[in-house]
Amino acid sequence: MKSPVLDTSPGAGEAFIWPLGIDRTLAVPVGAQLRGQLEYGIACGDIPRGARLPSVRELSQEVGVAHMTVAGVYKELLGMGLIVTARGRGTFVADVPQPPPGPDPARLTRLLSETLAQAENEGYSLRQIGEAMSALISRGARPPQIGVSVLLVGLFADATRSYAADVQAALPPGDRVQAVTLDDLRSGRSLEGAQNADVVLALAHRLAETRALLPGREIIPVGFIPSQRTRAALAALDPMIRLTIVATFEEFLPTFLGGVKRFAPHISEIRATHLHAANLQGLLDSCDVAVYATGSETVRALMPNKPSLEYRHIVDPRDVEGLVLPAVVAQRTTQRVPQHKIKKELS
Repeated sequence: MKSPVLDTSPGAGEAFIWPLGIDRTLAVPVGAQLRGQLEYGIACGDIPRGARLPSVRELSQEVGVAHMTVAGVYKELLGMGLIVTARGRGTFVADVPQPPPGPDPARLTRLLSETLAQAENEGYSLRQIGEAMSALISRGARPPQIGVSVLLVGLFADATRSYAADVQAALPPGDRVQAVTLDDLRSGRSLEGAQNADVVLALAHRLAETRALLPGREIIPVGFIPSQRTRAALAALDPMIRLTIVATFEEFLPTFLGGVKRFAPHISEIRATHLHAANLQGLLDSCDVAVYATGSETVRALMPNKPSLEYRHIVDPRDVEGLVLPAVVAQRTTQRVPQHKIKKELS
């Protein structure tokens, strides 16, 4: 079953179609399934930023769930900052926040003109003013840049370090990427480093939580996609195996199952569960191989004598290229102190 998701962003072409459906064989509430599919689809870029979503009525009819269930899902996604509503136009996937504008050249001209006029009124010659200005500029020349500090906020420590390494590999020498988790920020362990970072990145579906922990900071949401290693490992599985997949969060189970089937369509016997399900150990005991989501590493200990693999993601290279690198370049080339550091010094 497919639900229309219309991309009405500037320059959009044909209508974008995202497959949404409810799997009633899974022990996951239908509302959780729907929210998980939309959240994951937005975070992974399968549903583009700026795309128009179906109305509550349209989606309710399309997937066969109650109107109130769909309305509740949209309300949750709205609270997470993943979607926005526009009166009279509909519901849309949130666009990337626009960075604050750079310094205004016209304002600089006005400031210098005022200073020049005041100096002339006090009897200083243009030559004297020019010499004094040159001396001030020479003394105040900025030291060589020591690199841009990037902070990446994730959910699980090991995966976040891996995501940070992906971003680090795309940056010039001297720039540095620090990985912290939401729990690190909640505990206060990494708050100071976060406040001093030049650029802050967050997983797109955890943007609202990150903003709440770092109020006043400009935060760039980045998506993620299944890694090449994950796709290759799934494609290489023996078609005759009994496969069990384990999601960390039950709401992502339908999407997780769909992803495994996408990259391993040759596997006919697949059972799906989540980390906190009562039937977890039984399904692991009866399978030949397990595929587990990031955050469910305990699966390895529950089946020590059987092969298992993690369904690992990477930061979407499109976001690294289109969002992260421009933000880093802008930070490197700007000639003013970041506003968050000014506020800190004045407080």
